[in-house]
Amino acid sequence: MHVHVGIPQAMLYHEFGSLWADFFRYADIPVSISGETNKQILDRGTLLGIDESCLPLKVYLGHVDSLLSECTHIFVPRVVQYHRNFLFCAKFAGLPDVVRNTFRLSPEQIISPNVEYKSSVNQLQSLYTTCQAIGLSAVPGYLAYRRALKSWRADVPGDSGSSTPKIAVIGHSYLLKDAFFCGNIMNFLASRGVKVITPNHVARKVLYDEAKVFEPDIYWQLSAKIAGAAHYFCRQPDIAGIIMVSSFGCGPDSLVNEYVEHHVFKKSDKPYIIINIDEHMGSAGLITRIEAFWDLVEWRQKY
Repeated sequence: MHVHVGIPQAMLYHEFGSLWADFFRYADIPVSISGETNKQILDRGTLLGIDESCLPLKVYLGHVDSLLSECTHIFVPRVVQYHRNFLFCAKFAGLPDVVRNTFRLSPEQIISPNVEYKSSVNQLQSLYTTCQAIGLSAVPGYLAYRRALKSWRADVPGDSGSSTPKIAVIGHSYLLKDAFFCGNIMNFLASRGVKVITPNHVARKVLYDEAKVFEPDIYWQLSAKIAGAAHYFCRQPDIAGIIMVSSFGCGPDSLVNEYVEHHVFKKSDKPYIIINIDEHMGSAGLITRIEAFWDLVEWRQKY
């Protein structure tokens, strides 16, 4: 059976993408990752998604669409829970159904293992579902998974500890790691000689331990990661200011932004700004806001 797996470079790809891609590569299964987000992908996803869809979901559909012409299968895991204390937003659990119905794909074209909780049994069940879908036997599949998991767990970028000003940029990985949405922010800060720190520079365990102070108010996993990052960075003396990036139409973000601002940012003495991104946002207005924020940070640094 000829198999060519496509993985959309959107949403949870930016959390677990290297694990998924390495698994297929180690198993000698051809795999393609969709390209970087661009205007064409965004416009196509906006056309495919319903009006009520959040921005990340629209982008995801655009990425899926770009893979269909070359791939026999699309890898869309159904992720409900990974950390035992938190749940994923419902859109991640329903993603395989959204993709299948949007593009009228057969069940065989979607590889959708269920990640319902973090346990060895569930991991093996998910691995078995994936191997069965691509015609891979259990032993090489398991060995490929163990190699990929080891690499993924070790992939935590560190902080160089430089003495230059540090700005923490907080948000979902699928926004911060997507140059189409946050490239202007990162480039502006780099042009000012600023060291950017994101939640991805901190060990995952640290962030979720920080988020425990918000239980049970915050129970979405990615929201907890953001809240934990805000709680952590606000206590670091070398952080000069915080930029929080979220996407328009995201239900959990709309609640967590207000919660974090009230319970974390306003209790801290650090300058902060909350940026909401949508498909219509222009770069000029965004940069103007970031420039004003940086002026405030520089003023605070002097006085």
